[in-house]
Amino acid sequence: MKKYLIINADDFGLSTGVNRAIGELHQAGVVSSTTVMVNMPGFKEAIALARQCPALGVGLHFNLGYGTPICPSRQVASLVNQNGYFSQQADNWKENEVELELEAQWRRLVDAGIRPTHIDSHQFVQCYYPVFRPLVKLCQREKLPLRRVPGEPLLNLRRPPAADYSLLDTYFDGNGKERLRKNLESLRPGVTELMCHPAYVDDTLISISSWTLVREEELRVFVDSDLLPLIKQLDINLIHYGQIKFFR
Repeated sequence: MKKYLIINADDFGLSTGVNRAIGELHQAGVVSSTTVMVNMPGFKEAIALARQCPALGVGLHFNLGYGTPICPSRQVASLVNQNGYFSQQADNWKENEVELELEAQWRRLVDAGIRPTHIDSHQFVQCYYPVFRPLVKLCQREKLPLRRVPGEPLLNLRRPPAADYSLLDTYFDGNGKERLRKNLESLRPGVTELMCHPAYVDDTLISISSWTLVREEELRVFVDSDLLPLIKQLDINLIHYGQIKFFR
């Protein structure tokens, strides 16, 4: 069996600088997949860019951490603080309200003309019980893969399909290039997803995320001229989630 790799850039739509980095890496032939945050300032720009990149797999990056919900705050009171922003207090989350917000984020992406290839979650919130069940139900309904992450709840539900393996690593320290090389060399036959967070830092990113310069460090690793020759040398085939069914 051949080695297939999904290089997924998270946080598409977060800001112009994030969108620009992901777009450039896709055009360079490196990033094959991305996931969109539909409630962030760069969402409309991300959708316009995705329309120009038909080979880019685009999924939903379900977000309960940054910004405000798509639903009115009164409908998802357990998810927000007194100012209407996501509280990130997972112990308070109610499953029915998570499901409402998930459906709203899903609908915003679909209504923008994107048929998502898969779903994953910002800050791995799918590891919480009130989040995992609604995500599984939506993926089953829409026949979509769901990123596999460590620590998912054990529920009496048939889990949606996923990549065979996940590389949920970071590449923003001084050894990022070497770590990426070792991860690529370790790929096994089958489908692997490799996650990354490239960006150019801009004021919007600084105002929302604590991950700023580290994203530029990752960008430098993934634009390195040695990367694509290495992928070719290792006989790795880049795909996106929408193509998994063709390679199994």
